[in-house]
Amino acid sequence: MRVLQVIDDMGLNSGVSSMLLNYYKYIDHDKVNFDFMVYNTVSDDVKKYCKRNHSKIYEVGPLSGKTILDGTLYKKVEGVMKKYAQKYDVIHGHESNTAFIYMKLAKKYGIKNRIIHSHNARGADGIVKKVRNFILNRYGLKYATNYCACSKKAATYLYGTTNHVTIINNAIDINQFRFQPEVRNRMRKKLGVENMFVVGHVGRFAPQKNHEYVIDIFWRFHQKVCDSKLILIGDGELMDKIKQKVSALHLNAAVLFEGVQDNVNEYMQAMDAFVLPSMYEGLPVVCVEAQAAGLSCVVSKEVTREVKITKNVKFIGIDNKHAVLQSTAQPNQKDIKDWVQELLKIRKTRTVDSRKACADSVVKQGFDIREQSKKLENYYIKLSNRMKD
Repeated sequence: MRVLQVIDDMGLNSGVSSMLLNYYKYIDHDKVNFDFMVYNTVSDDVKKYCKRNHSKIYEVGPLSGKTILDGTLYKKVEGVMKKYAQKYDVIHGHESNTAFIYMKLAKKYGIKNRIIHSHNARGADGIVKKVRNFILNRYGLKYATNYCACSKKAATYLYGTTNHVTIINNAIDINQFRFQPEVRNRMRKKLGVENMFVVGHVGRFAPQKNHEYVIDIFWRFHQKVCDSKLILIGDGELMDKIKQKVSALHLNAAVLFEGVQDNVNEYMQAMDAFVLPSMYEGLPVVCVEAQAAGLSCVVSKEVTREVKITKNVKFIGIDNKHAVLQSTAQPNQKDIKDWVQELLKIRKTRTVDSRKACADSVVKQGFDIREQSKKLENYYIKLSNRMKD
C-alpha cells in the first residue's frame, strides 16, 4: 500500500522532516511505502534516496500568503490529486494550516483515509499568525478522518482533546545516538573543545527556538566557567542577528555556529549539556536524541513534560517577552540565573560514564525507530483494511 505524506520541508533543519524521514528509512517498503507532496525545494540527495526506494516527490510549493490567495497552490495540489489520488490508500498531512486545501482535495478525489498530524503545542510566533492558523486549522479538520499527534500536549492544542487521537512517538535510531567515547574524543578534537565544558543547542534560527535566550544563558555561564564553549547547530532567518549579539557580548571565540549538519549524533557526543529554551514545542525530536546520547537537558517549561523520557531532563521557566529579539547586548532577566545554576550543577555532578546506559532507557520508553516503525506500518494497514471491509 502507498501513503502520500504532505510536508512543508524535507531538509535537515526541520524536526518534523527528521521525524518523518526516520520512519521512512525504517519502514518495510514492501508492506507500506511513502510518496511525498512538499512545499519547499527538495535537495538532490533526498530525491536520490527516495528514487532508490521507488518513492515519488511532488513539489507543489512555495507555500505563502500569495500562493494561497491567488490560487496557485490550490491548482498545483489539485493537479497532483486529480492525476494520482487513486494510487493512495492514505494521505498523512503534517501541515495542519494548509489541510483545508489538500485534505479537501483528497476527499474530492477519493482518498478515504485522511490523517492530520499535530506536531506543535502552539500555532505560530505572532498573534496575527496564531489567529490565522486557528481559523485555517478548524476548516482543515473538517476533511480529516483520523487524528495523530506527537504528544498529548500537541493533541490538545490542535484537536482540543486527546480522545480518539493516535500518539506517534518522535522515534529515532537509538544506535546512532548511543554514547561512544571514541566518537566523543574524535569530535572534541576536531572542534577544538578538548578539556572544555560544551553546551549545545540544535534548532532552526527562528523565534520559537529562542536563540537569544540561549546566548544570554551562555554569556552568564561563560563568565563563571571560562573554559566553556557553546555549539549551535542549525540555520534560519535569525542567524545573522544572533551572530551580532554574540559579537556584542564578545563571545565570538566561545560560540561555534556549525550550520545544518547531517551528523548531529556525533556533535551530541562532543557536548556535555543540552539547552532548549523554546517558546513552545510539540515533542522535540532533538531532546529525544540528546537523551539517547546521555546528555543532561535543561528545557523550557513551555515544552511538554512528555519529553522527559529519562531522569536527565530539568524544566526551568523562561521570560516569554524574550521571544522578541532585543537590541540590547547584555541580558538582565532574573530567571537566567536558574539556567546557569543548573548548568553549573551538571558540570559538577555528571560524569562521562553515566551517559552509557541512557540509550536503553529511551528504548524502554518507546522511542526506538525500529519498533515504532512496525507500529506505524500496522496503523496504516488497519486503516486501509477497515475501509475495504
